[in-house]
Amino acid sequence: MSGDTPEADEDEKFDHAFDRLFHVAYRSAYRLLGSREDSEDVAIEALARAALRWQKLLPQADPWVATVSVNLSIDVWRRRRRAATHDRRPTGSPLGEFDERRIDLVRALERLPRRQRDVVVLRYIADLTELQTAVALGVSLGTVKQHASRALARLRRDLEE
Repeated sequence: MSGDTPEADEDEKFDHAFDRLFHVAYRSAYRLLGSREDSEDVAIEALARAALRWQKLLPQADPWVATVSVNLSIDVWRRRRRAATHDRRPTGSPLGEFDERRIDLVRALERLPRRQRDVVVLRYIADLTELQTAVALGVSLGTVKQHASRALARLRRDLEE
């Protein structure tokens, strides 16, 4: 029977977590992209990657999926930006319905050091607690607080300019 193998048990665990993980990935992507279709595509890709690494992700799958989702969203944004620079249509915004505030946020996130960006993504985009973020990143609670404080100060400064 298919349920008798360890591989089937791993698949069942992933299947059981799929809806929750999809919600985490979708929410993280939507906050940056503002597009349901693009966010669904990103969430599906993030979960496909999670399925391939499922055994290694346990028990910290949620933060990993959120981080991958945000990174994929940034990739989508970069592709849009490149396409917009090559598209010379004289009318309308080259990014269509893409919200300018999200563009500014993605640009500011790109400029953050990686650890600070990871903390911001997990704390404020994936909605993890400080403790959950510390566990996910393998750092102390104080380190999370320090990176969050520095990152938020830099984001405020960058977004005000």
